Amino acid sequence: MTVMWPDYQRIIALFATSGSAWRCKDVCVELKLGTEARHVEGMRSKLKRLVERGILAETAPGLFRVDGRELGW
Repeated sequence: MTVMWPDYQRIIALFATSGSAWRCKDVCVELKLGTEARHVEGMRSKLKRLVERGILAETAPGLFRVDGRELGW
């Protein structure tokens, strides 16, 4: 079992409960983070990492949604 940082847990919870596709800036707004470029790019990096792990999928450039293959969703 892999333990994830709280930031990643919050991101996964957002995607798991919404079932929607999200853009980086919208995730930042929903998680009450800043919307400056540094926040959005930091979020993009986190979301891309979750794509690499099979938890999220990038369905279009910059648009992410739950993939969950690795989690059995």
